[in-house]
Amino acid sequence: MKKLTSVLLSGVMAASMCATAAISASAEVTELPADWDPTQYSYTVVGDAGLLGDAAWQPENDDFNMSYDEAAGIWYLNLNGVGNQGTTFNYGAQYKVVVRNYVEGSPWEFSFNETGVAYGFDSNSIVDFGETAETADVVTIMFDGQKTSSRIDNPYTEAPVVTDHTYFAVGDANLFDPAWTPNDPKFQLTKDEESGIYKVTIPVTEAQWENPFEYKVAQDGTWDVSYNDQGEALGDGTNAIGFIDENTSAVVITWDPATMKAGFECVPVAVPATEPATDAPTDAPTDAPTAAPTDAPSEVATGDATEDGTSATNATTDATTAATTAATTAATTGSTTTGGTTGGSTSSGTTSGSVSSATGKVATGDSTSVAILLGVLMLAGGAVVVARKRVTK
Repeated sequence: MKKLTSVLLSGVMAASMCATAAISASAEVTELPADWDPTQYSYTVVGDAGLLGDAAWQPENDDFNMSYDEAAGIWYLNLNGVGNQGTTFNYGAQYKVVVRNYVEGSPWEFSFNETGVAYGFDSNSIVDFGETAETADVVTIMFDGQKTSSRIDNPYTEAPVVTDHTYFAVGDANLFDPAWTPNDPKFQLTKDEESGIYKVTIPVTEAQWENPFEYKVAQDGTWDVSYNDQGEALGDGTNAIGFIDENTSAVVITWDPATMKAGFECVPVAVPATEPATDAPTDAPTDAPTAAPTDAPSEVATGDATEDGTSATNATTDATTAATTAATTAATTGSTTTGGTTGGSTSSGTTSGSVSSATGKVATGDSTSVAILLGVLMLAGGAVVVARKRVTK
């Protein structure tokens, strides 16, 4: 009876421990905090016995703490000799990366898998060994601050950022011509000073659309060191794979010295901007040109002409005065009183050689006087004509 009671108590305690573990799992962080800064924490790999042996699922075990490559911003752990343990991995080895000391005393509170924050049950990452492989000499677990990744037989090695090497894109005939030539100048990458990433742009034609291609980045134009999309490419069959999308004008091959990873991106065909067509004016101008002025200037130029006009006016005035004086004199000298003085009175209307106020006719008198008067008038008229001509010049 006592033995049965002891077994029951043991079962209750085990169930209690499982319940506690379940409560802890349900209290995990479910999304990346808004103020998340991965450099403020350290990280440990936990996993099943296929990876960690007797230390499986022990987040407090410092033997599996991850190292940090500051230049690349990558945490990593190389698990060497995993295959020598003789463990069968079945469909794959499960693991997580836990955040150390995010919540003191609760190491399961915050962890990551291959998609991001891991929470709940069955949220482990998987190291895929393929359908036939069961062991591996080296398994590498990596963490970039937001998600995990893994690779087999390609250990992570920290390398200094190089600045004195040259890099060339190389690959198959679906993208490269010539293919697999590690030192063709037209495929040499150029460093972008702002981002620090090396790039080369390779134009493509419509015939190359919707085709895969294999590529690498070769260092210094040789096959001694090359890179794929996982880092340094070691051995055969380690080419990166790309795909040329439809409506692609060029493929840009990149290499990031911080991560030592090659990559690519498709540049879409540029769509020309459409501008609304503007209607050309259809109506001809209706305003006729303004007519040229037809009137000649009405003012006489100043200067010499003004002076000439003044002289002409003065000459006319002088001639008129002279003519008047001569006419008066001639009329006076050529006239006599026919009736004389009778009783001290003058006979009206009998003065010869005077102008009759009633008829407007010149009274007959001395013919000589009349001739003189006409000559004076003709001289005055000629002076007026000459003066006018001088004014109009």
